[in-house]
Amino acid sequence: MDVLLNNTSYYIIGLLLLTNLGCREPFFPEISDFEDDILVVEGYIEVGGGTTQINLSGTSSLYSEIATSPISGGELVIQGEKEGRWPLQSMGNGQYLLSENLPENQNYSLSIHLENGERYLSEMISPLISPDFDISYTKQNGDVQVYTNTRGEEQTEFFLWVYEETWMYRTPQISFFNYDEASGNMVLIDQEDLTYRCWNFDQSRRVILESSARFENNRIFQKELLTIDSLSEKLGIRYRIHTRQYVLDREAYVFWEGIRRNSDDIGSIFSPLPSAVSSNIHHAENPDIPVIGYISAGVSREKELYINRDEVSPWRTIIGDYQGCLIDTVAIADYDEKFGQGEYVPLYEDCEVFPCSGFFASTTGCTDCRIRGGTTTKPDYWKDE
Repeated sequence: MDVLLNNTSYYIIGLLLLTNLGCREPFFPEISDFEDDILVVEGYIEVGGGTTQINLSGTSSLYSEIATSPISGGELVIQGEKEGRWPLQSMGNGQYLLSENLPENQNYSLSIHLENGERYLSEMISPLISPDFDISYTKQNGDVQVYTNTRGEEQTEFFLWVYEETWMYRTPQISFFNYDEASGNMVLIDQEDLTYRCWNFDQSRRVILESSARFENNRIFQKELLTIDSLSEKLGIRYRIHTRQYVLDREAYVFWEGIRRNSDDIGSIFSPLPSAVSSNIHHAENPDIPVIGYISAGVSREKELYINRDEVSPWRTIIGDYQGCLIDTVAIADYDEKFGQGEYVPLYEDCEVFPCSGFFASTTGCTDCRIRGGTTTKPDYWKDE
């Protein structure tokens, strides 16, 4: 759930700035330290064998270029109402993990002890068990919509979904050789070191909520998770979405609805500030000190879906970075000048006439997919067709 609150402090900062957009002269309001460095707590206590992840960060000053900063070095402990005490392991960068089987038949609380001596406690949290769900997709008007479907009950009425995306893409040209300046020769690249194929990633950036009580038989049908625009590279070869479903209690749902409205309506001065939205985490000694976040507990469910390009055919992909990628030829006498200076990258030998007269060539941007932020290492979870 870490994606959902990463931008919370942006909402605070943006909303405060809105009141000053009409001023011709800079205005620097007096903001006390009380508004700075508010603790942000993100996470979900997984019971029944799942991995619990809690993220801690602090909001920055209004005038800081960094919206939030991770808080590491804290001591986090999950306490069972009946029995058990489970310390979380600090993984750095404000991330804390616990991979143990917590019993489903008791309530839990979270205690946070920061390095600066400040202590925070959560209210007692009752675990909720998520029902099963599925994800599906349709293609309409050239775009692809991905949906979730589930059914709630009286005790499992409020739902929250998050997702992660992975997709494969390729460069328009493949470089099979490196140029060795010292010897003036071409060196064949090993198959596993080729840089033409990459995987890239994204995650949900908005709050996706629903109440099953709004629907007949508590059935939530085709709740949209996202739309993949036509021409998107995500469906250019093969695409995966991994979705996790959480069940919330009413108070948690109200919290996330406040965050959702704030993120959707950030242009309105009437939007509630996230720091003003009720939290179930409080300072141990001074309840007036604000905290951003709401911790829930239970058993979440997860599903993955793969979509191949031929399943949404016709699908035309346009990657702007690859527009204008051309193949040129470089004569043997020009190797040092063209390849040695990094202007061109060798593709394969030019043997249209014999003997071979040189190499076909392109640019790094058209042959190395990593330049666009991807990785050539296939994720462990990735399933080929």
